[in-house]
Amino acid sequence: MAYTYRNLAYDLSLFEEDYHEEIRGRAKKKEAKDDLKAADTSGEKISRKSKAKKTVKKVKRRKSNIGRILIAVVFGLAVVVTVVSIIHGQVQLTELNQQIINARDDLSEKQSLYTQLEMKVDSSISTAVVEQYAQDKLNMSKANNSQKEFISLSEGDKAEVSLDAHKNVFELIADAISSLWS
Repeated sequence: MAYTYRNLAYDLSLFEEDYHEEIRGRAKKKEAKDDLKAADTSGEKISRKSKAKKTVKKVKRRKSNIGRILIAVVFGLAVVVTVVSIIHGQVQLTELNQQIINARDDLSEKQSLYTQLEMKVDSSISTAVVEQYAQDKLNMSKANNSQKEFISLSEGDKAEVSLDAHKNVFELIADAISSLWS
């Protein structure tokens, strides 16, 4: 007798659920084989009805598998459509961001050009140039005292205080106290 060395103290597969299910499945298969052998040895024939039932079960399994496959395909398509729409949105967002960056660059260039042109115009039109143009071309002169008109007020300055007619008692008391100090 050959001795096989197994260290069962460290066989962790004995504690896994899959291992127990596998052993149960083997036992069921063995029982089914034993039942078939017993039926064949005893001379009993398996009836046509039981065969028909087995084929019906197989067909039902196939139909349910087709349904599951169809559900999986629909779910897969939904995931693909979702991923594609997210990617498409990101592409559009990137394009719009690039357009914004280009517009900002264009705006900064236009502002720089505007500043340059404004400085050029300001330097070409100084106050001395304007005064010279007004004297030579438009026959204008600076204002002197003979052109100035003075206005005198016959009455002095007056100040009027408007009183609010709808004051409550507390406001009247506050006004009376403030008038004592002034």
